[in-house]
Amino acid sequence: MAGCSGIGGGGGGGGGGIDPVQDRVTVDPADIQEGGTFRAALGSGVDTFDPPESSSANSSVHHNLLYETMITTDASGTIYPWLAESYEQTEVQDIQRTAYTDYMKEVSYAETDDGTVFIDTDQQIVVEHPDNPSDPSAGDTAQVMTVEEAPDAIADGTFGMEYEFQLHEGINFVNGEELTADNVVASYQRLRGSALSGQVFDSLLDVQSDGDYTVRLYAQIPDAAFVREIAGFSIYPTEITGAPDEPQNVPLGGMDPREEHEPLGTGPFRLTDYENENYATYTKVDDYWFDTEMKDWFDGSSEFPNGPVVDKVDIAVISSPSSRAAALQEGEVDMARGLSSSTLTNFQESEEFRTAPTAGAGYLFMQFPVTQGPWQNAKLRRAVNKLIPRPSISNNIFQGWENPAWVPLPPLAAATGTTDYEELTEDLKPYNTYEQEEAATMLDEVGEEAGIEYPIEVTIETNSDNKDRVRVVELIAQSMNQEIDGTQYFDVSVNTKEFLTFVSQLLTENYYNKGKIAVIGLSGGFGPHGYAKSIHSPENFAQCCNFQNIDIERLNEAMRNARYGVDVAEDKELRRERYNDVWEIVLEENANSYITHSTTVGVVGTEVKGFNSYPSVQDIVGYALHNPADEQITYLDR
Repeated sequence: MAGCSGIGGGGGGGGGGIDPVQDRVTVDPADIQEGGTFRAALGSGVDTFDPPESSSANSSVHHNLLYETMITTDASGTIYPWLAESYEQTEVQDIQRTAYTDYMKEVSYAETDDGTVFIDTDQQIVVEHPDNPSDPSAGDTAQVMTVEEAPDAIADGTFGMEYEFQLHEGINFVNGEELTADNVVASYQRLRGSALSGQVFDSLLDVQSDGDYTVRLYAQIPDAAFVREIAGFSIYPTEITGAPDEPQNVPLGGMDPREEHEPLGTGPFRLTDYENENYATYTKVDDYWFDTEMKDWFDGSSEFPNGPVVDKVDIAVISSPSSRAAALQEGEVDMARGLSSSTLTNFQESEEFRTAPTAGAGYLFMQFPVTQGPWQNAKLRRAVNKLIPRPSISNNIFQGWENPAWVPLPPLAAATGTTDYEELTEDLKPYNTYEQEEAATMLDEVGEEAGIEYPIEVTIETNSDNKDRVRVVELIAQSMNQEIDGTQYFDVSVNTKEFLTFVSQLLTENYYNKGKIAVIGLSGGFGPHGYAKSIHSPENFAQCCNFQNIDIERLNEAMRNARYGVDVAEDKELRRERYNDVWEIVLEENANSYITHSTTVGVVGTEVKGFNSYPSVQDIVGYALHNPADEQITYLDR
């Protein structure tokens, strides 16, 4: 899954740490050969070419060839203006969400057939009043401000932050339309009510144009992660969106060849051939807008190309990891990812191929059905957490390609997510160590306290097309099923499903009441916030990736305090201190068990020159083919 928004997601300011690319290779621009088709193999197809409706990392690989955003990053997470020539913070005000009370209206709560209570409005909610009922029933009322009232608040000077983005002039979409500020506004309006809306409207107040090339982004309250979280959404032409504040020309989800609409963006490629669940072919845009001379931050060679040098990209869907590996060995594809760990090790030892590993932004996690008995009990969840044999999983199943998740924050995001990563690991590692006797003691205690009878029957679910992941789940099930001092505490079964089928079920509003444990991977980013928010925030319920209706107020408050407010927006050290609190609460509540932190690995043949992997799998192809921030370029020598 993708999970977090924008530039690799995750949110959080900062970046600019050590290059996570291991054994980076570079090429001399004088050696570059232009042309050819770069052929990649991924494990699943595109769920939709309409990014606001997508939660798949593999789909994002396709999206990043077509669409672009106002900012970009290098592999270490440093932010650079991209479609924007520049951006700056123009105002910050110390206000709380209660400042929007005068702009709110009353809306009733309603209830679905399965008992889920929700605020009954078709409008995108921007701000909910903090005093709304914490445990509402159908018929209660909530105070909310929607997108309709947001402009009035801004006109009255009520907003938390204002950022001004100056767009480059002369950038064209592939349909010939010039990019203007209205495109940005209408594209952000496309996010309303989408699968990603929860990642947007927890911070965004409104987006407004000021002339043809000036865009103003407003934050609800001061937000330390605002630019990274909010400025990284794709921009589309009027042919897709229509004009701002008018109905979208193509309905949400419809920007897809299966809906007879070509995906259109400003990116370096356009989709030229597509067969559902088989392949997608992209052709280079002849008059792609980028020029290194447009960017004052570019300090590389004047010979560095102004776009990808391959003519075409062909992405094949090969669901079986072994079949992807075979296609690579037979020379049918140039790059494959998502291979089993044993296969990666074999490729690593071969002189005919190159593995390109990068410290990843992904993690494997196990989400508990926290609203269903007996899983409401945090102590029970912590006990299960201590039955996860992380070192065995890392060493024996992943062969060192993934690392034990001793803390809920990967090293990639450490610079902004903690005051001291080593100290954080030392302090919190005891939550995640494998200790069956301590787990048994905790289970005995919670059994007596809550009247729980053992063994507890439960099913763990994961996707079937990832051999390593299935083995992880089977090992965890085996560990939970073991007798400890003569007692069997769990009776665990394993159920596997095809990836997109599994994901579609996770994103329904009734998965949480099935009582099943879900294990899946998620791709985060350079900032810390997404690692907690994506899988815990109630705004992300039934979106990516709070599948189990997790809503823990003390964690919600800790996450808010680490990201929002003038104090953390202006004091990076204070923000790091507050994330230390977030991680401890995450582990204390243990609504999710973090299992491993990933390594992103693309494997290429010797004809592929210059390939390096991006930390997030979402941009493993686009980044490798062209990223001037790292002088990253890939060409084919054949």
